[in-house]
Amino acid sequence: MIEEVLKKYWKYNTFRPLQREIIVSILNHRDTLALLPTGGGKSVCFQLPALVKEGVCFVFSPLIALMKDQVDKLTQIGVSSIAIHSGLSQNELETEYQNILNNKYKLVYLSPERSSTKQFRSYLSQINVSFFVVDEAHCISQWGHQFRPEYLKIGELREIVPEANFIAVTATANQTVEKDIKQYLKFKKNCTVFRSSFKRPNLSYLVINDFNKINRLRLIFNKIKGSAIVYVNTRKNAEDTAKILIQHGISSNFYHAGLSMEKREEIQDGWIKNRTRVIVSTNAFGMGIDKPDVRLVVHVDDTKSPEEYYQEAGRAGRDGLSSQCIILSSDRSDLKTIEYLSIQEIERILNALYNHHQIAYTAGKGMTYSFDLQLFSKNFNFNVKDVVYAIQMLETLGYLKNENISQQNRLKFTVQQQALYVYQVKNKYLDEIIKLLLRSYSGLFEYYTHIQLDVLAKRQKCSVNDLLSSLQKLKNDGIIDFIPKKSGDTITYLKSRPTSVKLDATYYNELIHQTKIRKQFMIEYVSNNKECREIFLLRYFGESTDSPCNQCDICRIKAKNKNQYYASNALIKKILIVTQGKHLDLQSLVAKFDIIEENDVMSTIKWLLENHYLIKNKEGYTWKKNQE
Repeated sequence: MIEEVLKKYWKYNTFRPLQREIIVSILNHRDTLALLPTGGGKSVCFQLPALVKEGVCFVFSPLIALMKDQVDKLTQIGVSSIAIHSGLSQNELETEYQNILNNKYKLVYLSPERSSTKQFRSYLSQINVSFFVVDEAHCISQWGHQFRPEYLKIGELREIVPEANFIAVTATANQTVEKDIKQYLKFKKNCTVFRSSFKRPNLSYLVINDFNKINRLRLIFNKIKGSAIVYVNTRKNAEDTAKILIQHGISSNFYHAGLSMEKREEIQDGWIKNRTRVIVSTNAFGMGIDKPDVRLVVHVDDTKSPEEYYQEAGRAGRDGLSSQCIILSSDRSDLKTIEYLSIQEIERILNALYNHHQIAYTAGKGMTYSFDLQLFSKNFNFNVKDVVYAIQMLETLGYLKNENISQQNRLKFTVQQQALYVYQVKNKYLDEIIKLLLRSYSGLFEYYTHIQLDVLAKRQKCSVNDLLSSLQKLKNDGIIDFIPKKSGDTITYLKSRPTSVKLDATYYNELIHQTKIRKQFMIEYVSNNKECREIFLLRYFGESTDSPCNQCDICRIKAKNKNQYYASNALIKKILIVTQGKHLDLQSLVAKFDIIEENDVMSTIKWLLENHYLIKNKEGYTWKKNQE
């Protein structure tokens, strides 16, 4: 039965490890915790049983972009689904809640703070719920790396729908976080927990020290072929790095939340379809992206936490083939400092945000406002990095939510067909526009539908501005609700503005302490030169093993050192082969070898020159004939 559903919608013949067991647990009405590694196929574990079971499945997800990506994928395979988020108008919300009530959708994605609203809870009591899903469930725990206080209230939904089971899924949870998930979601005693190994046998973890990271990046791409992601910490770094790679003939593009939705989709599509080889991005890229043939993930800037690193590095090699995860480190002392603001500085930035959006005291809860980071920082004379840090902390403290909302043009008829017909008879020109809409899109009387103005204008043989004028007229006459597209960063306030901003100093200091612990782990991971990197990483996630991976840089160095003589002889033989009868510059010569061998290659070349096996002249390096 479930194999047939898998084949019908996802076109797979078999399940990945643990998927079938998790699905059976859900279908047996058990509370279920699924701890699967990045790329382990978590979404199918709850999407498939949602199709099999009667009723509506509610999925709580932390990011609008992630929700929309999942809904788009489900729509493409013919599964009815919707994302409820702060980017929707009140009319849209009411319409979609009615559609949910009428069983129009099988899966409904929504943000965790939506679970505590009166509007949602009043509708929920009338809906046939199949089960609840908490995606990225580590956000429930204060010990998780992305704690969100609004997640704590999701468990209260048991009181409204006591018969519904809860499913929690995450890729990054240690035993403490696992305990919190079960506690706050009020898991029943017969719950089941599925924990897959965090080990990814096809991934090689490497750390390379180089002050000239850009040059090193270029050398890496000349050696390792295939699709790649490069992670950096700022939008400017993403743009600058991509441009430099392009200058060196490496097909690249940059991606960050500051780009328009259309541009991001264009860039993402080009990379997925291999028109672009390398994406240079902030952490905005990757959520929901399941490109199987990523051969390389490189982190150019330092990473905040092992959870973040594991998740981002884990986007490599999802097809099971050998792939590399590289951290470029400059080994500078300033990387070992942890910068954070005082609680008074964060309070000052929060007050400035309230003033910026003109929020009165005791008001603002649940309100969403557009937000320009650069403009805000300039107007209030804040450092941009300080504002970014403060917003991240305020999210964790439960005061606000910062998201990038990108919405297409949406339209819905607000009158019934009989009233629409009467209107068409009286308005001949607008009759043509109405017929165009009805021919082009279905469900316009039930759903808010994305419309493409340029396509419609071309079909109508008019300008986009003329079409917009007609749509505005239809809206003014009460025939349609037309919502123009919008894109950009937003701030949603989760609490009303207090008369005096006073943050919890004890809790804030604990957050700083946890941040230091995670940062310190990454410093130790990068500086480690003795222990297998995979063992080092797995230990953080509570997984103990004595079996080295035999493919990270540490394991390779150890293997080489076991037989230095044969390793050196092998390098000499290869240098002879590649330089015999040829002239190579140093860069071309070194590029013939694996990244991990470069230091040994350089020292071997030096020895060969000193002992007159190699000759260096204006044309490059060549093997001396009488030494062959």
